[in-house]
Amino acid sequence: MKTKIHIIISAILMMPLFLQGCNDDKFLEEKSYILTTDVAFTTPAQIEMGLNYLHNRVQWLMLYQTSTHNFMINGVGLDTFAALQSWFITSDWTAMTPMEIGYNRHWYQFLSQIIQYANIVKEAAEETDANAWPTPTKKAETIGEALFFRAWAHRSLVGMFGDWPIITEATRSAKVDFVRQPRVDVWKQCAADLELASQTLPKETNQPGRIVKAAADHLLAEVCISVADHSSADKAVYLDKSIKAANRVINKEDGDYELMKDRFGKRATEKGKNPYWDLFRAGNFNYQEGNNEAIWVVQYDYTAGVSGKTGTRPENYVERQFLSQYYHVNHLIPETSTQLYGDGAIYFYDKDGKAITSGSGNDSTGQTWLILRPTNYFLYDVWKNKGTDYRGSEVMIQRNLQQAGGRLWKDVFAEVKASSNAQYMTANDTCQGVFPRIWKFSTDKHINGAPNLYDGDWYMMRLSETYLLRAEAYMKSGDKASAMADINTVRDRATAPLLTDQNDVTMDYILDERARELFGEEARLITLTRLSTKESPLLVERVRKYGWTFPNLPTGPRQPNIANHQWIYPIPVSLIEANSGAVFEQNEGY
Repeated sequence: MKTKIHIIISAILMMPLFLQGCNDDKFLEEKSYILTTDVAFTTPAQIEMGLNYLHNRVQWLMLYQTSTHNFMINGVGLDTFAALQSWFITSDWTAMTPMEIGYNRHWYQFLSQIIQYANIVKEAAEETDANAWPTPTKKAETIGEALFFRAWAHRSLVGMFGDWPIITEATRSAKVDFVRQPRVDVWKQCAADLELASQTLPKETNQPGRIVKAAADHLLAEVCISVADHSSADKAVYLDKSIKAANRVINKEDGDYELMKDRFGKRATEKGKNPYWDLFRAGNFNYQEGNNEAIWVVQYDYTAGVSGKTGTRPENYVERQFLSQYYHVNHLIPETSTQLYGDGAIYFYDKDGKAITSGSGNDSTGQTWLILRPTNYFLYDVWKNKGTDYRGSEVMIQRNLQQAGGRLWKDVFAEVKASSNAQYMTANDTCQGVFPRIWKFSTDKHINGAPNLYDGDWYMMRLSETYLLRAEAYMKSGDKASAMADINTVRDRATAPLLTDQNDVTMDYILDERARELFGEEARLITLTRLSTKESPLLVERVRKYGWTFPNLPTGPRQPNIANHQWIYPIPVSLIEANSGAVFEQNEGY
């Protein structure tokens, strides 16, 4: 059994904190915040506890929540997948306001906690005698890990909200006078932190999930592109920095990283699958498990769940959020009174309105909450002319879904359309209730056969993204030939047709390739906001072009109603009100 990072939450960590985090049961409540902390770490063991808490915060952000807000940074409601709740703030963009019920606040609180604790850990480590540490390099490695988290959190806040305060010291007393800094300056601070982190972090570790040198260089490659895009005076220098940082990862200076081109891991002997499928099987996620393209992976342990989360089942909710309800129904009732399989797309209803229970989830199907749906852009558009690209194959995106009784849904839909019951089939059936199964976020081997127990870790960084970041930097440096070579390296692993004309290398093409390779994993929100400006809001343009159209609302279909200013998200009103010592500017348009 692999050694996981087990996060220990002790009394020393439970204090008033810079922008305290969400409560399990009261996440949507507004709170007022004291910007202070009285924690002190004096020994390497205590400092390690604080470092573990940083990992815990990321676990909570990426794996904890049962609804949609853990996918905010991954781009829920943008061009690749949507929340099926029509009221959600990226489903109905009129609800994306400074006073929305707590989704943006959830993220800025947790990211602010990460910055605060990263600064505490860094300062404590710097003040601790080097001889107190278990190894000669451990002190520097700890500082490097803290710098990485500080940079990652700042980059994420800028990606959500634009200009943001640069916070490089722990807040030891109440502070209510934060001032936003231009996002280019924040990215430059991130780059400086990551350059230092890269120099001190280890190349490898025996603890899955810990931050290593390659993670710092991967993120450095991204933030340097961000600086180059928005500071013409720095463009050449920062694109060069980006390429060199990616080179260190790709050329194995930072460790033995390579794309997994052969079958590997726990289920490698199963026929009909591929290496991309193997990447997403339990027990295959980590570098320590033989996965040489895993750079940073958030850990999930079903025996403990997400540490710090008490009073609830230790479930990983990712599968249940992305799965459709295709498996429920195994028969057709002629006298259906509402939809093909009911209001909410779960059951058939007879003529008297009585729900008739049909198929239920099992080990092979999993169970769903019907929360997230891939857009047609991801399910269909990016796979046109896919050839033998196995990322878009039936093995990875199962389109030929069967009812519980074994019939193909497409045959059932065709039969209903041709019958007198056609009036009872709605878009909730054909678009929202039944849609392709995404196998990168699903399994047919659940823990103890229980369909609700999914044991997948969560990729934060894979080597394939490093290649695509370097391709972007090459393209923006004018070297499209090298950019095409990097894209083709990623496509070659997937047995996809290779690019032959470097003029096909555009930002749109790279975004399409990122969707094919990194669907659901990448921080799509960050990607699209760093490519956007007020004058050219790429995020808005792509949502309008590719975002989910709600087809069956009482008022009729609704196209994405995003406004031009919503290429970045609103500053929560609670932060603005708490920052009483200085003006914390709201984003334009909100």
